[in-house]
Amino acid sequence: MSREQSIQTVRSVYEMFNNKDMNGLMSLVTDDFELIDMALGMTWRGKAGWKEWLEAWAISLPDAKTRVDSLAADGDLIFTEHTGMGTHTGPLQTPGGVIPPTGKAIKLQFAEAFTMRNDKIRQMKAYWDSATLMRQLGLMA
Repeated sequence: MSREQSIQTVRSVYEMFNNKDMNGLMSLVTDDFELIDMALGMTWRGKAGWKEWLEAWAISLPDAKTRVDSLAADGDLIFTEHTGMGTHTGPLQTPGGVIPPTGKAIKLQFAEAFTMRNDKIRQMKAYWDSATLMRQLGLMA
């Protein structure tokens, strides 16, 4: 895989999420894909796991959009920082249960590390601050 193709694959994650293209997003990951969400302390596997993680955001924030703020590549690793924005108008699934819609706007900073294999994403590690989310939803001071 070329560096340019790796970068385009990762950029496609954000573009497809913004366009609500779940089928396209499924095509970007390997069958043995693994997603590790550091803030939640949880791991999802395979395309079904990828879809479940993405849909939790898409359902809870139907107007969600992402903006890539920076991107760096080193061999088969791609690193991004992005801003995620949306309005919490749907139920948010969390390890502690469902958070009902608050109607509040959120803006979160994410860092993500992607490991590539054969033009697809083999692993993604997502880093974000859950306390910032809870404060913006009005659930903690």
